[in-house]
Amino acid sequence: MENYFMIMALLGGVVAIGAMTRLASAAAKRMSGGSGSSGDVKRRLEDAEQRLAETEARLDELSATDGRLAELDERLEFAERLLQQQRERQRLPP
Repeated sequence: MENYFMIMALLGGVVAIGAMTRLASAAAKRMSGGSGSSGDVKRRLEDAEQRLAETEARLDELSATDGRLAELDERLEFAERLLQQQRERQRLPP
């Protein structure tokens, strides 16, 4: 019976050491930058590239919108000046 417990304890120790070795290896790989299979890394890189392309497209749209907004601002200022001139002409006595 004592031999049985000794064998079970030894077997449990071997299993525990194996599990700890795998956990330590995974932790070391994670800390060194390895986060998974090359397929996973490739997929994540493709996702990042797609998000970058979408962001660049949005920036282009915003840039075009800024140009249109500046043009509208100039037109509004011009219209306000014309309106102010018209009001000043109406106030002056003939």
